Amino acid sequence: MKSTGVTVSSRGIIVLPAKLRKEMKIEAGTRILLTREDDKIIMQPVASFTNKLAGLTKKSFGESAEDITQVINSERDDK
Repeated sequence: MKSTGVTVSSRGIIVLPAKLRKEMKIEAGTRILLTREDDKIIMQPVASFTNKLAGLTKKSFGESAEDITQVINSERDDK
């Protein structure tokens, strides 16, 4: 396991190094699960349900995660 040092800002913000984000496919908006184990914090990217749904239903409701989100939102508005 490789270690990388980062600094926490006064607002608690941590910037992940670009190389790590690229390797882990972490983009803006990616959800991160934080797990505390004793004196350690484990960060793990969480796959978007909408992106998974877009793959499972490809071309059934749209071409992208945004298309799926629009369908879901329109269904919610109808109720």
